[in-house]
Amino acid sequence: MNCFMLKSFVKIISALSLFMSGAAHADVNMAVIAPKAGEYKKFGDEIISGVRIAVDDINSRGGLKGEKINLITVDDQCDDRLAVSTAQMMAVNVSRKDKMSLVIGPYCSNAFDEVADIYARAGIFQIIPTTISSREASNSHKGLVKMVGYKDRQGKDFFNYYSQHFADKKVALVYDSNSREIVEVAAAIQSEFRKSGMADKLRAFSFEAYGKDLERMSDAILKNNIDLAYILGKSKTIAKLSRELKSEKKDFIIFANKYQAQEDYNEILGDLAEGSYFIGLPSLKDNPDFTETLVKLRLLGVEPEGLSVYGYSAVKLWEELVAKADSFSYEKLARVLNDTPVETGWGETMFNNGNPQNSINYGIYQYHAGEYTQVY
Repeated sequence: MNCFMLKSFVKIISALSLFMSGAAHADVNMAVIAPKAGEYKKFGDEIISGVRIAVDDINSRGGLKGEKINLITVDDQCDDRLAVSTAQMMAVNVSRKDKMSLVIGPYCSNAFDEVADIYARAGIFQIIPTTISSREASNSHKGLVKMVGYKDRQGKDFFNYYSQHFADKKVALVYDSNSREIVEVAAAIQSEFRKSGMADKLRAFSFEAYGKDLERMSDAILKNNIDLAYILGKSKTIAKLSRELKSEKKDFIIFANKYQAQEDYNEILGDLAEGSYFIGLPSLKDNPDFTETLVKLRLLGVEPEGLSVYGYSAVKLWEELVAKADSFSYEKLARVLNDTPVETGWGETMFNNGNPQNSINYGIYQYHAGEYTQVY
């Protein structure tokens, strides 16, 4: 373990120690696992913010079943070892005052099956508030809720938008073949084109095949008379390749994952970022099924942004399960989850072994004048 990792590990131990030492006055313990530093900090902060709003709201009403919720936030750095260590440390606390009733997260799919198995064996209910890798989360547990489904869903949603608006154009699928999650999404996109008899419209390019020579990759894409690219990878790499393509052909169409192409995407591209498309979870502000939740948030003085609404909704889903089960018990919550439709905030759905009957669709956003507008 390097020095940086050791410091991170010590911080987690310290955070959990402080939590446990102060838990004598807490009635119900909840943790949210999300990145609080590094490239995914923005999204971790949003999830934590939404969770905290929901917890504060419940506590202001006297708690849940008359018991206050004690919230701890843990930064697992999106690292396999820290994710597993965090789960192991939470699992060993079994006394009434120390036991964790709910874990929300993690945000990243780090060693996920191992982590989920630790929580399940410890009887800790777990809700994943955002999409998760189907490969990394291949196992099901009765107390595990994959609230919105899987990351590879974006393959279908991208293809649906493409076929409605750009079906006459050839597509470059550009991806980082060293990332298991990205390869999973790339495979889903390729599958959609094949199933629809449009495989000839798609050509795949891996960053590894071109090394760091993004100019050569751009030339190869343009020489194939391609007008549109869906680029999956690290933020700066996505931005630099997009700049190469847009510099050569200003009307070239770029699609990127919203959680990969971050602030530096627009900084690197400048005016060339105009009109770019981004794929991400929907804002839900215009979803009629979300109206009641939106009203509640605004009454609390909160305008939901980004992933905060998913953190908030995860707590509210658990609150509903506790009310229906009349218990915080892992077994009873799992039974209710599989027997009863529950409200996710954007509509009622059933869960089968923790998988939603209705997986949420990804949204398509377009960047104009510094704003992201959802167009699908």
